[in-house]
Order: sequence, then structure tokens, then C-alpha cells
Amino acid sequence: MTWATRITILRLILIPVFVTLIITYDESTSQGHSEEIWRYAAIAVFLVASISDALDGYLARNWNQRSALGALLDPIADKLLLLASLVTLGLIPLDHLRPFPIWFPAIIISRDALLLGGYCILRHFQVPVEIHPHWTGKASTLFTLLAILAVLFKLGIWTIFALCTLGAGFALFCTIVYVREGLQLLSRSGHTAAQKK
Repeated sequence: MTWATRITILRLILIPVFVTLIITYDESTSQGHSEEIWRYAAIAVFLVASISDALDGYLARNWNQRSALGALLDPIADKLLLLASLVTLGLIPLDHLRPFPIWFPAIIISRDALLLGGYCILRHFQVPVEIHPHWTGKASTLFTLLAILAVLFKLGIWTIFALCTLGAGFALFCTIVYVREGLQLLSRSGHTAAQKK
């Protein structure tokens, strides 16, 4: 097993640790005040998980660390980290952290569900597809990560709102791009034409 794959597996393991730390922080109280050590630990775990994504990608590209398992697990780990963070910080009622506006996790999660459904449709029709991340998708991921950190660092409501707006806006734009490309692939392979009786 390559080191890049090991790092990806570590990122998967850190996801439930991050969620547990957030919930522990929210439930812990000491003389009416939350135990900040749990929030700092959650921030540290989230940063390690985020940085590990760049590290395993670097190893895979530049140190001949590519593997079939790593190529499968890497995007899964990325999506699960974001999904767990959005659900925990946006959909679970928390007393000590400002939640995301409800539309933000709804847009990001719906985007990922739609793209996964589209990928499954292409695979069903055996349409060859190569996944090339669009820059708008990368921008959406960046602003989503920054929005999560803004919540964890308890930044102002307008900072969080601005980052959520940018993340959601790029998510909607990249969804349009991917849906358009998927329909073009289906059209070229003849799956969108009316069937003759």
C-alpha cells in the first residue's frame, strides 16, 4: 500500500473523530461555559484532514504513489469530510457554534447527490467518462472549507455568510457545467435520441 493511500485512509478515520469532538465541545460545560479545548482539537483535526488531502495528492503525482485504491478512496474521503462537516455544523442543533444558513448545506449536498446520480447514469449506459475537476468545483470546495473554518473559529456572521454565498454560488455554477457535459456525452453516444418503434 502506498503512503498516499495510507494518508487518505487516515483522513477517513479523522472524519468521525472531528464530528465527535464538535459534539463533545457543544455538550461540555464548565461553570456555564463550554470547554474550548474540544473546539481547538476539532479545528486541529479538521486542518490535518484538509492538509492531508493536498499531501496525498502531491505524493501521488510527484512520487509515483498512484494506486487504484487511492484513486477510489481520495474523492470519497474529500466528499465525506465536507458532508460530515456540513451536517454537523449546519443541520444538527448546536448551542455554542453559529450554524450555517440552512440553504448552504442543502445546496452543497444536493450538488454532490446530483453529480453522483449523473455519474451512475453514465455508467449505466456504459458511456466512457473521464473525471476532470472544473475550476469552479475547486473554488466551491475552497470556500466551503473556509466557511467551515469560519464557524469553528467563531468569526462574524457576515464573514460566514459571505463565504457560504461564494461556496454555494460556485457549487451551482459547477453543477451546470457538469450537467451540460454529461448531457453532451449522452447525446454523442445516442442515448438522448427518440427511439424508433
